[in-house]
Amino acid sequence: MKSLLVLLCVLIASQGAEAQLVVFDNSHAPGHEMYDTFISHLEQWGYTVEKRTTPLTDNGDADVIVILPEDAYTFDGTDYTAPEVAWLRDFVDSGRGLFAGMCPNMDYWLHITALLDEFGIALGDHISNPAYYPYHVAHPLFDGVLEMGDTMSYCLSLAVSPPCVPVAHDGLHDYVAVYETDTRHDGAAVWVSQYKMADPEGLYDYDNLRFLANAFAWLSNSIHVSNEDSSWGEVKQLFR
Repeated sequence: MKSLLVLLCVLIASQGAEAQLVVFDNSHAPGHEMYDTFISHLEQWGYTVEKRTTPLTDNGDADVIVILPEDAYTFDGTDYTAPEVAWLRDFVDSGRGLFAGMCPNMDYWLHITALLDEFGIALGDHISNPAYYPYHVAHPLFDGVLEMGDTMSYCLSLAVSPPCVPVAHDGLHDYVAVYETDTRHDGAAVWVSQYKMADPEGLYDYDNLRFLANAFAWLSNSIHVSNEDSSWGEVKQLFR
């Protein structure tokens, strides 16, 4: 009888739990199959994943929004507008997550300039070819991560300023940045310079897949991170 009661409680709990919704925003460019393998991993990790071409501002039901380039060489999209950027910042500050990737294509950077400006991200001055950045600060994003990059591809570094802070680099130049408000439950964003880490070509290079798993767990509030007693809280003090 006791075992049956325990099983019933487990079933009720599982029915009440909802999977985190990850939305790939394709409102400014057509969807691309290059991320399908990564999406399969997200689904295996328990997320519900949707590609959407509807307006960005219609994604208020999402837990994490993903903005990634469709292709480094043939990107054909439209600009993110000021109202969309303001909406996305409010989306993050309300307690949700944003994962955004860069690529070595100036057209792509120009389409998201307003979004970059809002979060303090800009084009860096260094090309890493192939991409390799083994250094990072103490942060749950890098739990089990020793090195990141792409053995077959290159990327441009990021220039990072508040409200974002750099967290991974090659010793001189920044390649990963994060944004979070003073209380972790107000949301967070992760910016990566190497979009190929989410493509099959780079997904299994170095510890990229482990980093991505950590990033989406953190962004979806599966990992409680930021408080003044945590290691990340100490790191944040360096950037004040």
